[in-house]
Amino acid sequence: MKLTKQKEKKWPVLSWIASKKLHIIIWLVFIFYEAIIVGLINGKFGRLAPYVLYYTLNITTFYIHAHIVLAIGLNKPKQTAWKLPLLLLVEIAAYFSISICLDYIIINYTNYTGSRRITLDLVYFSAPLYRCVYFMCFSTGYYFLTRYIKERKKTEELEKQRLNNLIQLAKSENAFLKAQIQPHLLFNTLDFIYQNARESSPVAAETILSLSEMMRYSVDNNKDKDFVLLAEEINQVENLINLHQLRQNHGIGLRFWYDDEIRHIKIIPMVLITLVENIFKHGDLLNEIYPAEISIKAESSKLIIETANLIKDTKDSSGLNSGLENIKKRLTYTYGKDAEFKYAVTDGNCFSVRLSIILRKDNQL
Repeated sequence: MKLTKQKEKKWPVLSWIASKKLHIIIWLVFIFYEAIIVGLINGKFGRLAPYVLYYTLNITTFYIHAHIVLAIGLNKPKQTAWKLPLLLLVEIAAYFSISICLDYIIINYTNYTGSRRITLDLVYFSAPLYRCVYFMCFSTGYYFLTRYIKERKKTEELEKQRLNNLIQLAKSENAFLKAQIQPHLLFNTLDFIYQNARESSPVAAETILSLSEMMRYSVDNNKDKDFVLLAEEINQVENLINLHQLRQNHGIGLRFWYDDEIRHIKIIPMVLITLVENIFKHGDLLNEIYPAEISIKAESSKLIIETANLIKDTKDSSGLNSGLENIKKRLTYTYGKDAEFKYAVTDGNCFSVRLSIILRKDNQL
């Protein structure tokens, strides 16, 4: 019996019955079977009221034993030795107490004509004890069965997740192999063009060579490298500058100097290159009076990188922050308080950047 969500809200009892229909069917079959067998053995069938009261007690005991007594008693293995026996005694005592109350109600408040009387002796208590243990045993089997089904479902879900992870890993490896093949093909093509253009067009060949080296460096540094030598970054900055100089027929005004001893310092990749790319993107580099400046030096156990350039277009100055904010986050993540990164627009529409990193043993060779 399937119910729509609207009906489930309107008729919650029907929804509950639909979810528990297997339990209800099994209990109805069980009660019908017991009633028929007992009636045939005794030669007479009991009244409806005692059946309803006693089976309500037995069914309640069944579920309390499985979902409360065993769940609490077996929850912590170290406490099971004392907790489970105590809960079982409480459960049996509660069953006896309720059973006596039901007997009293049936004998005194219904049309009971049988011979059963409340005598509080061994013979009287043997019947409820048997019924209590009987339903507790069934309930124990039900508890372990449901627990086994839950564990099996959990194992199947974990196995399904593991297989899904293996599929995703295979897809990732395949994508990684494709990503390796494609740059390899591109670099081989650029090398072929460079070799053929060396004699006929030296400027174009030099441009292709600089571009190829920069692209190769960018691809290589996407392979989970934490640190690179400043010498590698400087080489790519020189390639970038050379590339732009060739595009502008060496008309770009830019000064780049650094101390040779800093080439062996290690730094997170793509920081220096991003700063220089920012200059070419937003800087006015055709002003001969105010050329852009890039300086790298080491002093007082600090690596200091400084850049300064005129801003090409004040309307577009908001775009300056995107790449720089990314650098700032990476520096904070890697160096913490050891790195200080500042940038600002100074008088005369000049944009300046200053990065200082405290030099420690782990970022020096």
